[in-house]
Amino acid sequence: MIQVDKKTIYIIVAIIAIIVVAVAAVALLMNNDEAPDTLPEPATVVGAESLQFTATESTGAVYEFSIRGVNEADQELRVDMTIDGETYNYVIKLADQTSFMSMDGETWFASDFAEDSGIYVVMAADFIAALEEDWNGLDAQQNVTIEAGDYVVSNIRVNPSLNDSLFATS
Repeated sequence: MIQVDKKTIYIIVAIIAIIVVAVAAVALLMNNDEAPDTLPEPATVVGAESLQFTATESTGAVYEFSIRGVNEADQELRVDMTIDGETYNYVIKLADQTSFMSMDGETWFASDFAEDSGIYVVMAADFIAALEEDWNGLDAQQNVTIEAGDYVVSNIRVNPSLNDSLFATS
């Protein structure tokens, strides 16, 4: 009869355990038909129902856009801007062709819809078109040149939930 000491038995058992674990791991990996972990799909403004973003002009002016019903007949737009230290707020509603302006975000008065939409709705549409064309959906910001000037667009949120109070003017 062959005599084996305990140390040799432990070594043999350890080698067998390592081989079993390695074979099981290889078998598991080879039989795994699931797709490997992938990165989430990048956001895109194409087809978005709502958007929020900040556009900072090369002059330092800052425009914060919130848009509900993007590119729809009932689109609502809010733009909060800071220009030369002054704050201006606009809410423009295409459905009823109304525009409201505020200097403090609380006290609103009727404004000129044709003029305001000709500026801010067009500006927002230009930003959206530029983002649709150039933004990869992953970058934190995008340099954009539109007719109104050169901007850095940041804080881009696609399909955020926008509260009614954001567009309330009374």
